[in-house]
Amino acid sequence: MKKKSFKITCSLQEGYGQDGQLFTFTDAERAIASWLTDRLNNNLPFVSGMLQQGSLIFQAPEKVKDKVLISPTIVFEGELSSEKDMQRDDSEVNATLRNLALLLKEKLKQESVFVIYLDKHWCV
Repeated sequence: MKKKSFKITCSLQEGYGQDGQLFTFTDAERAIASWLTDRLNNNLPFVSGMLQQGSLIFQAPEKVKDKVLISPTIVFEGELSSEKDMQRDDSEVNATLRNLALLLKEKLKQESVFVIYLDKHWCV
């Protein structure tokens, strides 16, 4: 049986400077758990996955004095592999992932949240 994988990645640091709020892994965990509870209570499509902590290392925007930034990051990833999941329309899964990414963007005060589903990636 074929599987459909997804990944959502975002920083825990608000903005690009040191002045922004630093959220915790638990903040992200609670936001995702709350989102999932809400989706289940309202009989809406959802995704389940594993949340991991890491570091995002990237070139800084020109407005920042440092050339390279390192930011604490979360990665939420999972697979749609059950028979029921495999019957889900890809546009519905995209919308579900986008909904979760937008929630993380709002709750963790992010400028960008990155999503990968199948062979496509986008940013919200």
